[in-house]
Amino acid sequence: MTLRQQFSLLTSLLVVVLLAGNLLLTISNGREYFQNQLNARAYDAATSLALSMSQVPADDDVQLQRLMDVLFDRGFFASIELEPVSGAPLHRRSREALASQPAPQWFRDSVSFDLMPAEADVTSGWQRLGTVRVISHPDFAYRDLWNMVRAELIWFAWVLLGALLVMHLLLGWLFRPINRVERQALAICEKDWQVQEDIPRARELQRMVLAMNKMVLKLKSIFSEQSTMTEKLREESFSDTQTGLLNRRGFDERLDHILMRDDEHSGLLVLLQLAEFAAFNQRHGRQAGDDVLALLGRELQQSLVDYGVTLAGRRSGSDFAVYIPATDRTQASEMLQLLHNELQTSVLSKRQGLVFHLGGVFLQGNKSDPVHALSCADAALRQAQRYPESAARLYESSAGGVEWTAGEWRQLLQEALAANAVELLFLPVLSNQDRHLKQFEVFSRLEWQGQVMSAARFWPMVEQHQLTARYDANIVAQVLRLLSKTAPLENVRYCINIAPASVLDESFHQQLQALFSEAPELAAHIALEVPEPALNGIEHALARLAMLLRPYGVGLGVDQVGTGMLAFSYLQRLPLDYIRIDGSFSRGLSAAQDRRFFIQSMVQIAHNLDLQVLGEGVEEGADVEVLSATGVDGLSGYYFCRPMVTLQDAHHWRSHQA
Repeated sequence: MTLRQQFSLLTSLLVVVLLAGNLLLTISNGREYFQNQLNARAYDAATSLALSMSQVPADDDVQLQRLMDVLFDRGFFASIELEPVSGAPLHRRSREALASQPAPQWFRDSVSFDLMPAEADVTSGWQRLGTVRVISHPDFAYRDLWNMVRAELIWFAWVLLGALLVMHLLLGWLFRPINRVERQALAICEKDWQVQEDIPRARELQRMVLAMNKMVLKLKSIFSEQSTMTEKLREESFSDTQTGLLNRRGFDERLDHILMRDDEHSGLLVLLQLAEFAAFNQRHGRQAGDDVLALLGRELQQSLVDYGVTLAGRRSGSDFAVYIPATDRTQASEMLQLLHNELQTSVLSKRQGLVFHLGGVFLQGNKSDPVHALSCADAALRQAQRYPESAARLYESSAGGVEWTAGEWRQLLQEALAANAVELLFLPVLSNQDRHLKQFEVFSRLEWQGQVMSAARFWPMVEQHQLTARYDANIVAQVLRLLSKTAPLENVRYCINIAPASVLDESFHQQLQALFSEAPELAAHIALEVPEPALNGIEHALARLAMLLRPYGVGLGVDQVGTGMLAFSYLQRLPLDYIRIDGSFSRGLSAAQDRRFFIQSMVQIAHNLDLQVLGEGVEEGADVEVLSATGVDGLSGYYFCRPMVTLQDAHHWRSHQA
């Protein structure tokens, strides 16, 4: 029961008690009044009748009866009796004085009149002839008393309704600040720090609103401080302050995560070196050199923005490293040359008086040695440095798989999508509390013409040929079809990664809405997630998509958290359900105190915003133990299980592990 209802009920009870007391008092006073009137009337009638009978001879019974009838026929008396000294008594009695019921029977049973017989002596001279007894009839009293009570009940009912209406309006006005405080509290849960500007005048409500505003500002300050501290820790540990890129440690750890995991990788590793940069500093000054490095960092970030999830870092001085997803050696060679041309025509043009060289190596397979990969890229860099002008070289010994042209890739992808050749894999995400299932991460690969290709290999071509929206919609539709055949597990979500380009595609939004409209009972088991590094360009579109899908119960998450350079304030701007810490933070976590502190800080920030935090990529027992101690809500990785090909196997694995 709401407080307003309680106030209304209390007011109603108070009014009813007051009115009931007043009504009882009215009935009591009315009964006393009418009773006295009836007894007085009976006494007057008895005296008058006795006086009239005293003038009639004692033996004239007819005249005596006439006198009694005259008085009785008026209907005010229930009984008139003459008891002579000698002889038979004469009497008149009546059960009802009115043609209709004067009052309800329950009222007559509840209210009774104590009517006393009025007596008077009939005399002749000094001789007593008899006694007259008269009793008044109560019907008229019941009628008048009931009419009075009924009128008062009607009046009381109107008073009660009026009081309730006034109370409703008054409580509505008084509770407006409380309702605003409630909305303010709910807004905090939605990561919206609202401060009330309209302060009520009532002292108690004013103090409540001011206290709530103070709490909101304090929470906002705490969140901002935590976010700033965590962002600063990330920058100091993994970022180069001069260029805004990853530092050597940050780049190497994420490159190790990509190359050393069991999943297939496919990409281009590039080393960039500015020739004779020390001499440039001496000629133009250190500030000019710092400006060039900062411009180069921004140019690299801008050049790589169209390649999806990439890595770019400054290894030392004038040495930089870049990793770009690539499908095959042909595409890697084109990317390397394109990067060279973009740098040569922008920040590192000949007008700057700087010469730079690029050395790249195409990497494809499982568990490549990062040291060997960097050595190959360094060997290609040495080949490029043989030329006095800026140059780029791809490591010649890099052996790729089957080489296709861009047109052949496009045809392959279109045919594979048309034939539903996309194969899904399911990786369990376990609760940190009891190791029960929380989610399944849904991965995909292509099986085409006898070859099985992971997303790391073909995804760059999906992006290049603008097929991301079609591919992502195909994955969502396939997951829904599987769940319609194999019932989803209770309280388990199936998480699907969607590309940034898909989020920006309005037609993709409509496709998702249509898919979830066809299977609304399954939509609540689906979660969509996007990579953190791409949020800067898609945040508004992602918010629109989230609002569009929220009625269906579709969850929203952010993947690869910690790898982007976006401030963590996006956590309160977007309607998220969870975040997933990038696997590069989990690898070797037991020996990295700063990464452990970073994850703990992210857990605190997310939990303050009612978001779940998930860790991924764990492969060692020591890392699992440390990651669990940070307070994350869920974990996943090859330590627990490898991705499973069928949904039935995934569900069976759950029942086997529980």
